[in-house]
Amino acid sequence: MNIKIIITGILFLFLLVTNYKGAVGRIERKNQWTGENQWNLGPVSEKEEIAFMEGRHKKLALIQALIGALIWSGIVFGLMSIFI
Repeated sequence: MNIKIIITGILFLFLLVTNYKGAVGRIERKNQWTGENQWNLGPVSEKEEIAFMEGRHKKLALIQALIGALIWSGIVFGLMSIFI
């Protein structure tokens, strides 16, 4: 049981960081690796556009990354509980 929690924790942290960087890049329309502007990184909602103009898009991106990481980590933990 402990190894499942450790694996899930490591996966959660990895997903949190990568999802956060991806969400910030998508909202800013900037490639996070090169720093160049790119317009084809994914759809940006009106709410995200307003948050970007007001300067609070990073907080919004963190919330989105947290939700995504929790969902995927929960799925992985559930599958490990079933099969391992």
